[in-house]
Amino acid sequence: MIKTMLGTIQKHNMLVKGDKVIVGLSGGPDSLALTHALYQISDSVGFELIAVHVNHLLRGQFADADEKFVIEFCSNLGMECHTFRVDVSEYATDYGLSFEEAGRRVRYEKFEEVKARARGTKIAIGQNRNDLVETFFINLFRGSGIDGLSSIEYVRDGVFIRPLLEVNRAQIELYCNQNNLEARRDHTNDENDYVRNKIRNELIPYIKDNFNPSINDTIFKTTEIMKDEKLFWKSHVQNLFDTMCESEEDKVLIRGSSYVDLTISEQKQLMRYCIKKVRRHLVDISSDQLNQILKLTRTNSSIRLDEHYEVSNEYGDYVVSRIEQKAKIEKTPEIHSVHMDLDGYSKFSTDEWVVALDADQVKGKLTIRTRKSGDRFIPMGMKGHKKIKDFFIDEKVPMAKRDAIWLICDDEKIVWVHGMRIHDHCKVTKDTKNIMIISLQDIVEKR
Repeated sequence: MIKTMLGTIQKHNMLVKGDKVIVGLSGGPDSLALTHALYQISDSVGFELIAVHVNHLLRGQFADADEKFVIEFCSNLGMECHTFRVDVSEYATDYGLSFEEAGRRVRYEKFEEVKARARGTKIAIGQNRNDLVETFFINLFRGSGIDGLSSIEYVRDGVFIRPLLEVNRAQIELYCNQNNLEARRDHTNDENDYVRNKIRNELIPYIKDNFNPSINDTIFKTTEIMKDEKLFWKSHVQNLFDTMCESEEDKVLIRGSSYVDLTISEQKQLMRYCIKKVRRHLVDISSDQLNQILKLTRTNSSIRLDEHYEVSNEYGDYVVSRIEQKAKIEKTPEIHSVHMDLDGYSKFSTDEWVVALDADQVKGKLTIRTRKSGDRFIPMGMKGHKKIKDFFIDEKVPMAKRDAIWLICDDEKIVWVHGMRIHDHCKVTKDTKNIMIISLQDIVEKR
């Protein structure tokens, strides 16, 4: 078993000298064999080992006995050990999860917590070849693509490693017997209340008896093929991302003009990549949801991925982003103005934040407000009125920001959409005699 494990570690560059490895230790055969085997090679490879045990508080005195066993096992080896007690039943209820998923999340949270506290570099998980086969069937029944059918990864995010993934359960049991490791047994593994247990205890034995006695080997080969396919897609999608996407914090824009020319498979894979880049994971992102996203052809339409993230169509481009709260309207600023004749105009610099108006076209007193229904004005360079709503759409102003843009008005009209455009009637022309410089900040002359 150790020989196979070492081959896996070397082939996938799992460990290097100086690593500090957090190992999940439940006390069962898989995690016990992994911890013991890693301990055996730790000096020769040159890494430090720290164990983490999570008591789920689901099995009463049996769970407490598991915890005590782990503490004693680590003490006998002189290994650092961290134990946690978490009410997984309560956690599952709070987050609407199954006990199995809640337990998995809690364990990974504690692994990450200890890794951060101990400045660890890797997290070792005791999943084996049988787990890989079971996960393949779980994902198959859910409906999955290459990612799901490649099953469990050897290395994830450069942190999570699975050194026993090429070792089967029989080899692990033999290793425990040969090394006098009296592993703890979870009786719930024999019950068929969970999908994984039904696959392990009923489906796979049935397939072996009636279709293929070597089904585990066959599925393992299939997942290896899928992993190779996954590597191809990873490289290809990275190239697509580099050529047609713009990325910033909490947001990725996919240029629609290029995206529409891709095949459906490429579109889905690129969208998955972008979602993961922004959201950090792909949990609950189904094929059906991807199909719905690809149908976002109307501008300003969107689909929520969860309560925090969405994919939207912004003028033909696809944007994966954190959901923007409606822009907060700050305290109403003061309008600053300077009046002069045409000769004094050259003393001031103007831009989108400091504008010059034909003072004789400004009627009455200037006021400032945000938009309201029915607002219209004539944008400079145009002849007819345009609704402010349509103007914002044409200028591609995100919907969440439109209510926070200031409108500077006289007694008759909107004279300036702040930071964007002035009213065409207020522009300075060769016939202008009096100038008004306005800004929402202090106005200073050129140096």
